[in-house]
Order: sequence, then structure tokens, then C-alpha cells
Amino acid sequence: MAATSGLRLSAAEVGRLASLLTGAHLTLDLDEVQRGVPAGPRLAPRLHGTSALLLGRQYQAEVASARLDTPVVVDAPTTAGLLGLLERAAADLEAFADRREHGGYLLGTHRFRELAQRCRAWRADLVELAERQRGRACCERAHPTGRGQGVQR
Repeated sequence: MAATSGLRLSAAEVGRLASLLTGAHLTLDLDEVQRGVPAGPRLAPRLHGTSALLLGRQYQAEVASARLDTPVVVDAPTTAGLLGLLERAAADLEAFADRREHGGYLLGTHRFRELAQRCRAWRADLVELAERQRGRACCERAHPTGRGQGVQR
């Protein structure tokens, strides 16, 4: 996707995505602290911040509307940042699993690899969703009254 468009996410999608980001945050925070990664390039705080941002936008959407199913709108720059964050988190989780695998830890690495796969799956789903929503928005602008879209008046 060349130019990332924004997203409209349901409350359930925001909750599941925030949960994934929190899981990645907690895992990578431990890894980054153990490896002594300086505060500037650490990924864990960015994951936590993005999770908090999404949940905050969900709360704002719920407060602003009497409807319970009000979507959370994520602008294009935040969407692009989220997609990059998910890809980097997946790569870092895989690297963490590799280090643990060779370190002889008792806890298996399948949990970390599964978390990395979930990050990549969410990223792919969000890219597809943004493209579909951008296409829908183009159609709505082209036919603002709903004519030509099979809408009966």
C-alpha cells in the first residue's frame, strides 16, 4: 500500500488489538531491559503508548456518541505508524524467541513466535481493511446522495 489511509475500527477490534500490543509490550520490555537497550530506541514503550492511544480514542468515541457501536477513527499517520510498529514488534519477537531457543530456557518459544504471527496477521488485516475503507470512501464521495449505488429513495 503506497499511501496509507486511515482506519475505522470497532470497539471489539480496538480491544483485541490493544491486547495484542500489550502482550508484545510486556514481552519485549523484559527482553530490552535484559539486553540493556537504551531508552531511546526501545520498542516496548511505543507499543504501550499506541495501546493507550487506541483505548483512549475508543473512550472518546464512546463518550461522543449515544451509540455503543461508534467506530474508532484512526488517522492516516497513526495508521502508518501502527503498521510499522506491528511489523517491528513481530521481527523483535522472533529475534527474542531465537535468543531464548539457543539459551536453554525452560519456557518454550512457541508463545513468542505465536505472538509474532499474530502481529503480522493483524498488520495484514489492517492493510486490507484500510484499502477497503479507502475504496468505500471514494465511492461515497463520488455518489454523495447514494444514487447509483442501489439505494432506494
